[in-house]
Amino acid sequence: MYLLEARGDRSPSTPADQRLREATLPPRRFDGAELRAARRRADLTQKQVAKSLGLSAHVAVARWEKEERFPPAEKMVGLAAILSVDVDELFPREGPCDLVDLRCDAGYTQRAAADEVEGLTKYILGDAEGGRRRLKPHLIEPLSRLYGVDPDALEAAEDRSFGMTVPPPAPPRPPGLAEKLNALVHKTFRDDPTPEMLADAVNARTGTRLTAAHVEALLAGVSVADVFTDGTAEVALAGLAAFFDVPRLALENRAGVELRVLSDLQYLAAHHGIALTVRGGDGGVSSEMLAVLKDLVSRTPG
Repeated sequence: MYLLEARGDRSPSTPADQRLREATLPPRRFDGAELRAARRRADLTQKQVAKSLGLSAHVAVARWEKEERFPPAEKMVGLAAILSVDVDELFPREGPCDLVDLRCDAGYTQRAAADEVEGLTKYILGDAEGGRRRLKPHLIEPLSRLYGVDPDALEAAEDRSFGMTVPPPAPPRPPGLAEKLNALVHKTFRDDPTPEMLADAVNARTGTRLTAAHVEALLAGVSVADVFTDGTAEVALAGLAAFFDVPRLALENRAGVELRVLSDLQYLAAHHGIALTVRGGDGGVSSEMLAVLKDLVSRTPG
């Protein structure tokens, strides 16, 4: 693990320097030509960029653009902001953050960060970033607040600084039918109705034939196929959607919704005799299909 001073502003020239360059590049990808293009799009001179960064001369910016040197990692966020470009677009990140990354993204040198946290020194922070000695527990909260992250994120970054592999968080599980129905019930009724009361209310308004047992099973998470073994699932779910005034698709899982929407789009394309996609799907939705959708949306009430 390299500290900020080892990561930034290197000047590669010999093969050994080139190897050093590859080892010490910051964890964000840097492209001098892209930096120059972004500066020109922002209609700024190298001198203006340097002044905005607090640099005494524009030569540093010129060297960055030629990739003779690399900008200090703690200046990358500020540099992207000056050029009105998202930092993750101008300098894409390579992998998850460690302690150095968090500090640099917050725009601090080691010394500046240490000066902001009571009891923290540059050497203590350097030891933690270098994977030599962990931060004391009382430093976690104030340092995470300085970096604008929660303490758990800071501790995970510290683990990475010590070479520990931290598995990425699992993507949130989309809500199932039971969760959706329970949320709709709580939103619609002041007091939670019994399954019998809810079944009677839905039947009275929509003409379905739900039973208390059906409702109780659905709210408990029993699969639709197991609840409606007589083939009436679609009618029942349509009645529930109508009762709660939500689209029928709102009660399906995301994958089911996407497949149905895609099937409907394919039907529309075939009905109008047009291609759904451009270049066999590589170029996105065809202009003819977009025109059909635009027309449909314009004629839809509300």
